Amino acid sequence: MRKQQLFRGFTLIELLVVISIISLLIAMLLPSVEKARASGEQVFCQANLRQMGVALNSYVSEWDDWIPAYENWYEDHNRTKLKVYADGSWVWKRGYETIGAMMNSYLDAAGDPKADILNTEQGLMCPTFPGQTSPQSWLPPIPDNTSEATHQHRGAYAYNFRFLGSQWFSTGDANSWYYRKMSDISYPSNIISDADNAFSFPETNTPFNYWTVIDRSREYGPDPLPDFRDEIRFPIGERHFQGANVVCLDGHSEWDTQAKWHQGTKAGRPGNDHRWREPNSNYYKYHIDAE
Repeated sequence: MRKQQLFRGFTLIELLVVISIISLLIAMLLPSVEKARASGEQVFCQANLRQMGVALNSYVSEWDDWIPAYENWYEDHNRTKLKVYADGSWVWKRGYETIGAMMNSYLDAAGDPKADILNTEQGLMCPTFPGQTSPQSWLPPIPDNTSEATHQHRGAYAYNFRFLGSQWFSTGDANSWYYRKMSDISYPSNIISDADNAFSFPETNTPFNYWTVIDRSREYGPDPLPDFRDEIRFPIGERHFQGANVVCLDGHSEWDTQAKWHQGTKAGRPGNDHRWREPNSNYYKYHIDAE
């Protein structure tokens, strides 16, 4: 008579050991998976910024070396000419046509400034951008059109407006509007054009806090904030490994920490002010036509 073969199952102790080993392996693997995902998102974001750099250089080539002012590049702009008076006041002429951000026309294959590519969910959007909701607004966390992203302060990418050129966003006095040409900048590979932005702790004029402009310090001129602090109104981002991707005027992309991008010059330590502006480069004021 053949002996009956007995099959013994796992004991409770053996099951617990196996489960512990599997849990340990998962715990060891998850940080690597998370880091790989974050690295992939950073690369995707850099690709977005490089597209924006290509668009800017295309504009410069087409418009006789002029770098676009922030208002034309990111905001809605108007096809007809401004009426500017000698005292710096200004109005739009009657019958003007409002069109979209000029950057969209250089990102879109058809050249449509209303294409809603810049800073939109369906277009160029940083994959780690958290978006923002507000009890005072029905708007979705991430915008689907460029105009809302800019005017509502809900964009993921922002412009180095203080140096590159600005009009009414900086001041209502047209005598103080300023512009630059690419050929007047000695080291375009140093100068940030666009970058990830960050949450602005100072209050805004809307319920949202992601401006589409960046600035190394809060003030223009003497620098009261030599290093990054929450008081900076237009901070660069911290979404990618506590840092931000940028694209420079020559079209190449870089990454550094938020603190280093905002680092000011101190005794014995060079700062990063040269990445934001060239103090001795030429600039141009708005030309007011004689009546």
